[in-house]
Amino acid sequence: MSINKLIGGDCGGNNSLVQLTNIVSRDASAAQKLSQADRFVNEFISQNSQVPQTFNMNALLNNMPEVEKTKISKAVPLPTTSSKSNIYTQRSAPWLAGPSTSLTAPMRQFGVPYQPLMQPHTSSNLQIQYINEENLQMTSNTDVKAKAQEYVNSVNEDDELAYNQFMSFMKRISAGELNLNETLEGQQKQMTKDEIVEEMAEKYKDEWAKLSDVEDYWNNETANGIAKEYSFTEGNVMLENKSALEIGKEKLKMGDIPGAVLCFEAAAQQQPDSAEVWFLLGTTQAENEQDPLAITALKKSLELDPRQLEAYITLAAAYTNENMGKYAYLTLLDWLKASPKYSDICPQDINAQKMNLKELEAYVTSLYLKAAQMSPSQIDADVQNALGVIFNINQQYDKAVDCFKAALMVSSDNAKLWNRLGATLANSDKSEEAVEAYHEALNLEPGFIRARYNVGITCMNLGAHKQAAEHFLVALNQQYKAKSMHPNASSTDTSSSTIWTTLRMVCSFMGEHDVAKLVDERNLSELNKFFEVDS
Repeated sequence: MSINKLIGGDCGGNNSLVQLTNIVSRDASAAQKLSQADRFVNEFISQNSQVPQTFNMNALLNNMPEVEKTKISKAVPLPTTSSKSNIYTQRSAPWLAGPSTSLTAPMRQFGVPYQPLMQPHTSSNLQIQYINEENLQMTSNTDVKAKAQEYVNSVNEDDELAYNQFMSFMKRISAGELNLNETLEGQQKQMTKDEIVEEMAEKYKDEWAKLSDVEDYWNNETANGIAKEYSFTEGNVMLENKSALEIGKEKLKMGDIPGAVLCFEAAAQQQPDSAEVWFLLGTTQAENEQDPLAITALKKSLELDPRQLEAYITLAAAYTNENMGKYAYLTLLDWLKASPKYSDICPQDINAQKMNLKELEAYVTSLYLKAAQMSPSQIDADVQNALGVIFNINQQYDKAVDCFKAALMVSSDNAKLWNRLGATLANSDKSEEAVEAYHEALNLEPGFIRARYNVGITCMNLGAHKQAAEHFLVALNQQYKAKSMHPNASSTDTSSSTIWTTLRMVCSFMGEHDVAKLVDERNLSELNKFFEVDS
């Protein structure tokens, strides 16, 4: 079959669609009996002889200037009317997996060329009419039903058409089950923006109500990993020792923070109603870089004895470390209410629980500034400490530094204050000064793991990665000292995952990928050898 018959100027007569139909029918194993619908189509095609002529590109090119011909000649050449393609001559050959090289111009999928639309033609058996939308709307429903019934009757005996979707639709119209005009009106109806919003709001009002509680959920303690009940370490040998509390205090003085934690955990199980035990457990876990456990223990302590003022400040700092600003503000507000000296400045008719974060921040800050102004000539270390925590939450680090320094003027032996000052200086890009503050904290409490970890973080910021790794390993070695207090020491890991994660980051920065694998394995002994750290 020549390309001329498909795209040439004399594309007419016996239309190419008829020849294409013959090709498809030859691919079938045997000819099938034509349905009445097929006969209608064939009659319609065979009687059409008024096919528009294909646009002749050569005629246009001949009339163009020579310079324009030069430009177009560089493009992909178009097939001429004399071009041949054996793609159509080998009708029985299977489709090949690659593109054909027999034509220089690209073809459409399956090699079917574009065919111009033909004018509607009336066959002897079936009249096909094209009407526009306006005429259809003017047509009465009775006329539509009559036309539909006429068509149904004409093809009633054709099994192929009797059950297809179109016939089902036409039957419903002829039976009066569907009103075509009403259907069109419903589809064409345009809703205003307000109507759409109102409809959507009504449809999804229950879903919106559920979503409105999402913010409250993410603000609660459970979503932030704070358990309601304290999770004790399993296999603690100190449970059998009735002097666990006293031994824990001794270990705390010696700087054995992990060992003190296990002693206080045993004491908390032995004396679950002791506020002192829970307070010591909470504050020690805070120093052990375990804020979630510290929060749970300190809350338990305050439930048993709300007068423990130091517990409020430590709890607020732990909340701050966990990015739970609202809980930190409420805890600091509770400190004022529990303080005999400052409880009178707290209004009784204000419910701070209903305030948003900004309102709560402004409210609590104003109360603490008022407390500080009550004795301008005398520094209250607790008030200044609390103000330092507040200014850390809202990232006013310069003010926080001033508050912690003021508190240290009257409480210079407080390792926690030195550590908080160091952390605030580090947050305000004063790393060298931060290291000095951390060393002050470590001189007071050599086993202060959080301060040791903070020194490592500051070394990272200064680019001293090897020194940072050494500090992290010292902290991990201190935590591993408590392993001897477990009956199954080989399977018990009381170390901080935060420290391990940061240590791996340092190894990556150093390019020591083999050493990073040791971190993944938590192989502390080999890491100590590599960094030459005494265990």
